[in-house]
Amino acid sequence: MAASPGNCYVCGATLGKVALKNHILKVHNNPAGEQECRLLKVEGAYDRNFWLLIDVPIDKTLNAVDAFLRKIWLECCGHLSAFRGAGKSTKIGALPIGAMFTHEYDFGSTTECLITVVAETRRPKQREVVRLLARNVPSGDVCAVCGKDADVICCECMWDGGNPCYCEACVEGHEHDITLPLTNSPRCGECGYDGALDVYAFDSTKRQRHSLIENAEIKETPISPCPASQT
Repeated sequence: MAASPGNCYVCGATLGKVALKNHILKVHNNPAGEQECRLLKVEGAYDRNFWLLIDVPIDKTLNAVDAFLRKIWLECCGHLSAFRGAGKSTKIGALPIGAMFTHEYDFGSTTECLITVVAETRRPKQREVVRLLARNVPSGDVCAVCGKDADVICCECMWDGGNPCYCEACVEGHEHDITLPLTNSPRCGECGYDGALDVYAFDSTKRQRHSLIENAEIKETPISPCPASQT
């Protein structure tokens, strides 16, 4: 199965995973930027249709990445987490290009992410430590009963091999009682995860507005600053 496409959170482009990586390196890497960073690719270890591209300054540690992943993908009940192949106190700049390691959240119903150090990049100074550059487009699950857009996932049906997703109307008569909201996260359906902290839904209108602002600034300066806001 082809990887799900994604949205560029800087300019609004919609491309495949590899194409977006190349797009970010070619278009949004700013050699004159104040902050030297590493471009990281984060994927669901067992479902790589969930993926992120982020940049992080080299003087920060993996603690910042852990906090970001908890917010956008993982946090439900304050579970413990750990990196395998690196420590939370590891400086981003100490990670070699091409390095691959994993992040685990919750050592009961564990959600595992695979992280790859893609490239060295530079960016203008940002308000947020971790900047979201690209994210997969939500899968668009449909209801197993009526075929309309689904709203929830059945936490029991998800282990049966069929479609565990239902709309709010059809789930009313469903045989199982435990459901969770559908989320754009590899933790969807696990523990009590409902995506409440995820404020990173793609807003094409906002990104187009940022792009217009950047294009206007390009006329005055050769450096096009990326937007500081993540949301």
